[in-house]
Amino acid sequence: MKRSLLRIISALLLAAMLMPLVSCIPKETRFSISWFDYFDTVITLTAYAPDRAAFDAASRKTEECFQRYHRLFDVYNEYEGIINLASVNRMAGEETAVEGEIIKLLALGKEYEKLTNGKLNIAMGAVLALWHDAREQAALDPGHAAIPDKEALISASAHCDINKIVLNSEKNTVTLLDPEMRIDVGAIAKGYAADRAAEILSETGYPFLLNCGGAVLAGGKKPGGESWTAGILDPFSDGFAETVNVSDAALSTSGSYLRSFSVGGRNYGHIIDPDTLMPAEKVASMSVIVPGTTGACLADALSTACFILGTEGAKELLSAVEGAEGIVVENGGRTSHITN
Repeated sequence: MKRSLLRIISALLLAAMLMPLVSCIPKETRFSISWFDYFDTVITLTAYAPDRAAFDAASRKTEECFQRYHRLFDVYNEYEGIINLASVNRMAGEETAVEGEIIKLLALGKEYEKLTNGKLNIAMGAVLALWHDAREQAALDPGHAAIPDKEALISASAHCDINKIVLNSEKNTVTLLDPEMRIDVGAIAKGYAADRAAEILSETGYPFLLNCGGAVLAGGKKPGGESWTAGILDPFSDGFAETVNVSDAALSTSGSYLRSFSVGGRNYGHIIDPDTLMPAEKVASMSVIVPGTTGACLADALSTACFILGTEGAKELLSAVEGAEGIVVENGGRTSHITN
């Protein structure tokens, strides 16, 4: 099992310890379920429902939602019967008919690229694929781990112009004008799926907490009026750097420790700075809180961009987003807060 997956599972167990041990409240009982097959992470749903049958019905719809978007937004694997983002990448240079949800996600990606001044760029797939392959190779054969060749990275970066992603919302088509371009939505796909799952859960009226690896989405408050508690992993230990109360809000954490590999005793994270084409390392982790029960996609985008920018750049970016807050763990271990 990958080290990142072990850390996520440990975090979920620790988070459970932080919650009050109330298993039965009149008319509302606490239930929980986890899934391990979507978006390369552990997804846990916790909710207060009238009974097990009601919770099971809600959880089935939630899992179906994550399964659907996992397949639709996969950039590496195609699935029978659907045209997904891997299909779009394969057909780069051609106009490709897709589901409307792909258009919506890519439109958000374009919007977030402008908001973050290019720090979050869904058109960087050609560069990110080189780092992905290096990370996979390191996992298979650590003794021969290597980072991507600099010249290969520079060559790939010539195919990352987001303006060459052309969306036609009337025809539901995507065209990558550069045949060498590749889309990568890893920074926002999971959050988008969580937002859609939250819409389903909100219809039930049950208070819920969705924990999707480094992203948490809280709908409502627990019976009795308490907020949900979420933990921000300490990059330097197996505990928490900080715990926060969330209600009708999304929390996303980005950090180089979540998916990294080692070469020559040095760790290389998975979040790549588009300016240097190398893993960002200005801070150890960056968490962003965004108000609203469908704020996970935005929180994911902001935490990624803020991690790349570092503390000072994050302050400037978050000041432009109403209600957004940041929690920074510096490389030295100190934790600080960014508030508007």
